[in-house]
Amino acid sequence: MLKVPTNIRYGVRMLITLAKNNRQMNTNELSREMGVSPLYLRQVALPLEKGGVIRGTKGAKGGYTLNVNPSEIDLYTIFKAMKEDFALLECVNCSDACDRSATCASRELWKALSLSLRKSLKALTLKQLVENRGSLDEMEDDLKGLPC
Repeated sequence: MLKVPTNIRYGVRMLITLAKNNRQMNTNELSREMGVSPLYLRQVALPLEKGGVIRGTKGAKGGYTLNVNPSEIDLYTIFKAMKEDFALLECVNCSDACDRSATCASRELWKALSLSLRKSLKALTLKQLVENRGSLDEMEDDLKGLPC
């Protein structure tokens, strides 16, 4: 099973929580709502803040707010802000990663699957996730019948 890194999962959850609440929230509030350690949320927030997705305010009345319109940011952009591009193998982006890249018959498969994942992420906005609609409904049918 392919696994999504924890920081990505929590980063997306953090952004959904901020978008749903539509206000500044400190890490203690986010922690209570998400069930995640406030210290870990601070680590998750760093790349999102550096990537311009959220804005952090320091101090007693500080916290995080979305710095983007949820309807104008797609998941791929969020993942890139978190330094993740979801290439399934290193050789997808860098043929020098493997000395077999030039002749590897399966490399094209991994490139195609990685591209498909990127396209799916680009097709989903934060707003769609918050509202749980759009492309998610179409994908749901594809997941039926898969093992847990």
